[in-house]
Amino acid sequence: MERICLALSNNELPKYHFPQLELSEEEIASFLEDNTNLDETSFKELSVNLEKFDHDLGEFRSYLQTRFGYWATITQDFVQAIKKEFPNQSFLELMAGNGYLSKGLRDLDVETYCTDDLSWSKYNQTGNLKMTEVESLDALSALQKYGVGVDNVLIAWSPDREDIDLKILQAVRKLPVNLLVIGEKYGATDSKEFWDEAILVDDPRINRINQFYSHYDIVHDQLYLVK
Repeated sequence: MERICLALSNNELPKYHFPQLELSEEEIASFLEDNTNLDETSFKELSVNLEKFDHDLGEFRSYLQTRFGYWATITQDFVQAIKKEFPNQSFLELMAGNGYLSKGLRDLDVETYCTDDLSWSKYNQTGNLKMTEVESLDALSALQKYGVGVDNVLIAWSPDREDIDLKILQAVRKLPVNLLVIGEKYGATDSKEFWDEAILVDDPRINRINQFYSHYDIVHDQLYLVK
């Protein structure tokens, strides 16, 4: 966890997708059982510390979002997998926030347009800690400007209470591009209307890329190819 925060503080992506960062009930019970030989005071102190540690693990995602505006878990190995599976292709990232995904692609010399109207910067660090150059454009304007000239459109963690994702989907369907979405289906990201309308394509490239996407807590987001 310390290495993850250090990388982000240094304007770098974490190198590798995250390990599981939560304790199962079985792990907690086993750990406590292995320490039943402690005296009552020591055992109580151990239990309190374990509870705090488990709580801190559960809050790590919220900390990354608040401190760094780091929503989708973008890591170097994940971005490398995207480049490998979509070689010699260009990308347009919409609603990029601090530009973590675009940063990773640009570091690999992938042609990438990074856009966001930075409206969230008024509320948190999203847009205030830019990792790469972000062009100030709302999503539909960016599509109008760059959509016909790229191979892929990227969206990561679109808000679940706004319908901009549905408008993007409708606009993308008029263009000869792939729509790649990082989100949790009917969960923490994207509107219900978007998931109702989205056609999720079963593509072996996406499955291989997702092997490098982090699943470290109760959120089950991933990369989707959407039609």
